[in-house]
Amino acid sequence: MKQSTRSDAQHLLQGITWLFFVAAGLAFWFGGGVIHAVVPKTDRVLAEIEGVGLAILCAGFGAIAKGTKDRLEAGEVDRNGPKSLGEALRK
Repeated sequence: MKQSTRSDAQHLLQGITWLFFVAAGLAFWFGGGVIHAVVPKTDRVLAEIEGVGLAILCAGFGAIAKGTKDRLEAGEVDRNGPKSLGEALRK
């Protein structure tokens, strides 16, 4: 992977990471109230559980993006890398 492409990908993944973590925080603090307000037939407790679930989902996607960015910085992600799981485990 070219250095400029790798740098662009790192910046993109950093932005995606922060976006997901901010969304997770907002979903944690305000998700239940917003879900309950938008869908009035939803029970408040169920709406809060859905908000926390959404926060966990967004935080998970943020962690995946951060891990990918860290692997890219370390040079572990490469187009010419292992082709199969077996080859990856042998390294």
